[in-house]
Amino acid sequence: MSTRTNPDDDALTQAVHQMWAARAHSTRGGKHMVPLENLIIDFARRACKDAPIQFLQSREARIPGFYRARKDWDIVALDGDRLVFAVEMKSQDAKKVGNNSNNRGEEAIGSATDLRISYERGLLGEKLDGVVPWLGYLFILEEAPETTRSAQHELTAVFPVDPEYGNRPSYMHRYSVLCRRLVETGVYDGACFMLSSTTPGTPVTQLDPSSGIDFGSFLESLGDYLAKYCANRIV
Repeated sequence: MSTRTNPDDDALTQAVHQMWAARAHSTRGGKHMVPLENLIIDFARRACKDAPIQFLQSREARIPGFYRARKDWDIVALDGDRLVFAVEMKSQDAKKVGNNSNNRGEEAIGSATDLRISYERGLLGEKLDGVVPWLGYLFILEEAPETTRSAQHELTAVFPVDPEYGNRPSYMHRYSVLCRRLVETGVYDGACFMLSSTTPGTPVTQLDPSSGIDFGSFLESLGDYLAKYCANRIV
């Protein structure tokens, strides 16, 4: 059964702008994402009902890796000695978007790949038959001319560029393609892409729910997984 949810737009907007305010102060320590982490954790607690799931955030959400010794996620959910789900969250302002866009994609793919093989190699606790940890990726891009306008030059490469990107894709379009394809190819189970001005109180811009990468679809995917997990859970 679907657990489609209609997230509170005001709560989401407030959390996003709290994130921007904290990010302007410092991104060290990774705690600027806590307001958004809390929204997801509150939803997961309701979905888990009576299951004693433990939620770790920021530096506490540190798990072993296969290609690297360890990795900090933004949210890690544990059921005793069993990994239930993990969420990676990133934000990008408009100032250095041209320098960091490819790095963001590589980080997202690498983090998920590392976690999945770590799980298969037995580095992430007990396994539950028929259920593998759910992985989520959430990305917030500053809504500004630098991120929403078409690129100044056409994209070129040794071979033709994927037509999905078009000739002069904005960074908004590139990130939306990234998030959609992360789910389509199974790299992540759920992904969310949002645009937001840094002006306090400005509503968050999301893609149409049919894209599958709006916040509601992200929570729906997590909720459906948790319903399955709890139904198969072994105490």
